[in-house]
Amino acid sequence: MVFKTRIGYYTGTTDGYTDDEAKQYIIDGCYDVYRKYKAIKGFDEQQKFGVFSSADTSGGVLNIDEVYEIFYVQRNGIPASQVSVNQVHKYTDTDSIHYASVNDPIFYIQEDNLYVKPVSSGSAGAVYYIYLPQYAVTSYDSATSSIDKFPAEYYDHVLIYSSIKILEALMHNYIEDEEDSELAQLMAGRVDRLKAQYNEMFGGGE
Repeated sequence: MVFKTRIGYYTGTTDGYTDDEAKQYIIDGCYDVYRKYKAIKGFDEQQKFGVFSSADTSGGVLNIDEVYEIFYVQRNGIPASQVSVNQVHKYTDTDSIHYASVNDPIFYIQEDNLYVKPVSSGSAGAVYYIYLPQYAVTSYDSATSSIDKFPAEYYDHVLIYSSIKILEALMHNYIEDEEDSELAQLMAGRVDRLKAQYNEMFGGGE
């Protein structure tokens, strides 16, 4: 599948927008598709979009500045619960009933860092986590078009999303410039059809 060709098919035009704009809309679409399936189908479907990794957090912190979102953490085989930063004191106070133990670990994210409590050590240093990466489009205008680490079964979803955003931008420009109201109406019709098709991909949900 050539991404550029498919978007041109959906929009009915290859003019008025750049490849970089189309690629950015594709990336935006990746996260929109992720959020929709997360809301509709939950964790089982959510995992398809994640990257599985492990790290030794014996130092108590793991830098995640290249990560878009972390949605699962497991410490020494036990799932960790995510807590807000402003509540961390409760989970690190040994006298608190909320204290994070080896059997009830927690994690939180602060300033591009992942913290897991209690701090791991030795054989308990392994932390397993699933994260949503910073997606990137490669070979946009060739037969090897792809989105790094994004499930290929949802490529058409994000191409339709990108096409909708392109048409909405073009339509807005035509209306603003009062260049061609008839063409703007034509694009509005395409947007409506693509939005209906996009929603149908999720079982008709918004």
